[in-house]
Amino acid sequence: MAHAKGFGVKSTANRSTNKLTRQTWEGMPQLDLQTRTQLWQAGLLDLKLPDGVKPRSLTADEKHWLDRAAATEYISSEQQGQSAIFYTSSPPTFDLEEADWYLRPNDYWDAAPIRLQTVMNKFPAVLFQLSTSGQPPAFYPDRTPDYTAAQEAILRSIFRETVRLGWSLPQYKWFVLERFRKTTAQVTHEEVIQILEILQVMPGEAS
Repeated sequence: MAHAKGFGVKSTANRSTNKLTRQTWEGMPQLDLQTRTQLWQAGLLDLKLPDGVKPRSLTADEKHWLDRAAATEYISSEQQGQSAIFYTSSPPTFDLEEADWYLRPNDYWDAAPIRLQTVMNKFPAVLFQLSTSGQPPAFYPDRTPDYTAAQEAILRSIFRETVRLGWSLPQYKWFVLERFRKTTAQVTHEEVIQILEILQVMPGEAS
């Protein structure tokens, strides 16, 4: 995997100034740290780079990962997945020198921002596989010729559990990917039974 370091690309015109002054984000909201942190964790704190500084270019590995995650609808499919990321740095310092690409919280990624390189290491691109019919993984795994009513009953039970937990389809897909290292299209009948058992003991939204 190509190495990627944070911060941005400085224009040659600003090099002498950059040596004298530590640069910071422009237009940082005048809010208390707790509020700024909450906005950042929700993906709602868009920070502006100083004039003459650009985000670093995405590596080929990063573009490939975004394309695979987008094709399987684990992140937004717009712009080959690049609409799912933003260039930022984390609290509490929001240090511009540590700026990098992060996955932005949205309808697909229901968690705090995470550095793109971190999520790539945790979920390699090879995990994002389409179904046997070439479609993005959905709630149901690929059905085999010997698909039975018993299997259907278990999947319906899983669906009811996700409703009880208040989960969206993307949340369920990420859960399966993290636990079983495969997409929802690839889980076996035995793994589906395990999924149901795990979900049944998880506390619901009202718990």
